[in-house]
Amino acid sequence: MSEPWTDQAEKKVVDSGSIGDIMMELRDLRKSFGKLEVLKGINLNVHRGDVLVLIGPSGSGKSTLLRSVNLLEMPTSGHVIFEGIDLPKTSKKQLCQSRQKMGMVFQQFNLFPHLRVKDNLTISLRKVRGMDPKEAEKKAHALLTRVGLADKWEEFPARLSGGQKQRVAIVRALAMDPDLMLFDEPTSALDPEMVGEVLDVMKGLAAEGMTMMVVTHEMRFARQVADYVLFIDDGMIVEAGKPEQIFDDPKEQRTKDFLQKVL
Repeated sequence: MSEPWTDQAEKKVVDSGSIGDIMMELRDLRKSFGKLEVLKGINLNVHRGDVLVLIGPSGSGKSTLLRSVNLLEMPTSGHVIFEGIDLPKTSKKQLCQSRQKMGMVFQQFNLFPHLRVKDNLTISLRKVRGMDPKEAEKKAHALLTRVGLADKWEEFPARLSGGQKQRVAIVRALAMDPDLMLFDEPTSALDPEMVGEVLDVMKGLAAEGMTMMVVTHEMRFARQVADYVLFIDDGMIVEAGKPEQIFDDPKEQRTKDFLQKVL
């Protein structure tokens, strides 16, 4: 295994040290909103099959980093190289194709309120993939059954609990057969008793080898599921390492201060 911190082109590159091939590379990734620089030169390797969990205080740049991976936020400068394609510099057609390989799960579910669950799950398969409607329904129903919501097939989102909506949102992303799943604080909008049902689905995905980047405040989940933890503050990766190193023996004082407040 490689060392987590490697000197590459005179930049510190965070590398999970996985034996899998590199799926995505971020190189000197920067994002500014006007004069406010939110990401200040992120260098990161994500290996296939890894679960990377991003932790840090609110406003530190975690969600902006995640949204920059699939260009929901266009980076101000730098490179997002996904499966060999530098996304900010590629064509619109190639960008669309690459985005189809990334599933995104948001804080607020983003389900279509006027569509039943079955239509929320199949619309992308039919419209984007061109899949036969019956085949799309078969696939979506199998995934919905997998997360324990087969009985909600005909329901509208308004009749679902927060945890159920988020599980449907996860299924919607999984239906597109993504290579990479991005989770942006998927439990932050949920009541405490609903958090566990969503985290259980995510744990199952991790156990199956899904490559995942997760922004979360759930430290127990990070400790149990992450292959690698990134502590981000002020738009920079302050510290990175295996969960046991970050949580039990952090090296940076800023990391120690943060963990003392949240653990």
